[in-house]
Amino acid sequence: MDLYYLLLIFAISFISNATPFFGAPYTLIATTFLLKFGVSIVNFVEVVLVSGIGASTAKSVMYGVGFGVGSRLKHNKNVMYFHRVAKGRSFYLILFVTSIIPFLPLDDVVFLMGGAGKTSLFKMLEVAVISKILKSILEIGIEVEGIVQISKVINVSPVNIGIISSVVFLVLGVFIFKIDWESLHQRVERYLKSRTSGVS
Repeated sequence: MDLYYLLLIFAISFISNATPFFGAPYTLIATTFLLKFGVSIVNFVEVVLVSGIGASTAKSVMYGVGFGVGSRLKHNKNVMYFHRVAKGRSFYLILFVTSIIPFLPLDDVVFLMGGAGKTSLFKMLEVAVISKILKSILEIGIEVEGIVQISKVINVSPVNIGIISSVVFLVLGVFIFKIDWESLHQRVERYLKSRTSGVS
């Protein structure tokens, strides 16, 4: 694949993951590029590595945010807990798992806490690179197969399906990000309480 497009995939992966708690569906966008230029072993490996490295190195932004406000958070019980846990292997296991989980930006929280607790950024990135590359392997592999199969059923080119899917998930991500989750949670709680009191 051309260097220009690989750099573009890296930039998209980096920017989408550097945005705190929200980002574009970078693996889906990477999958669309892969389908456009042809699914081969070389192209697949290049796209997986570039997207994984871009996504993982972007987390240094959240680390920097945590490091910058660390003095304000140093007495926060969660930061103090993360600082203690970071000395053991369990912290890096948590980082590995949260970096793979799709949709939920839990690794943002881990990097934020890691920065506030002044955990080694290099060690955190070592773990994140491995986990993000693994995530790219799994997600891009599944997305390629899924898009190709859907293309056969609805007779639309895989590239067009990839573009449409990327736009849909981007809009969905913006919508989810804009939701007032606290207000929604309070409404659900009030509804459940009213239902419970009504039954009793």
